[in-house]
Amino acid sequence: MRITPVACCLLAAALTGCGGSGADAQSAAKTAAALTGEDKIAAEKNPQCHLFTAAELAKYGGEPLSPGHDAAMGTGCQWMGPTGNGSVMIQVVPARYHEPHKGAKGFKTLPDVGTQGFVEMSLGGWDAGAITGPQAVVVSVSGPAASEANAIALLKETINRRK
Repeated sequence: MRITPVACCLLAAALTGCGGSGADAQSAAKTAAALTGEDKIAAEKNPQCHLFTAAELAKYGGEPLSPGHDAAMGTGCQWMGPTGNGSVMIQVVPARYHEPHKGAKGFKTLPDVGTQGFVEMSLGGWDAGAITGPQAVVVSVSGPAASEANAIALLKETINRRK
């Protein structure tokens, strides 16, 4: 019987996950920090985390939010609702990474917001984004008050505060 490389990888991953050693926990924490960006920049140094307070952002998602933490490999900051279902995220990336999802439900262009401005439904909430100079700004809102209008309002306010 031949074992394919994929089967070997799956077996190795399963065996690694079963050990439960302290080294595994450290490895998991290191991976989580890399994915959020906290291995590169702490939330207190992330400029996106200083644009708004959790209280200011609560109106966009419709529920109280926790303090911001690094997200999107350090390019963004995310504030979570108490149940984990609602959140607000602000991400700033180089303009070349701007990617409106034209096929997304609710997709609309926003000709009056930056360059290639857009709004779209996403994962039970709304995303809005635009290119502003050398960077692109994307915001995401989810929660009881998440709406197209709130995503657009947050995008516009984020762009204004970054000036």
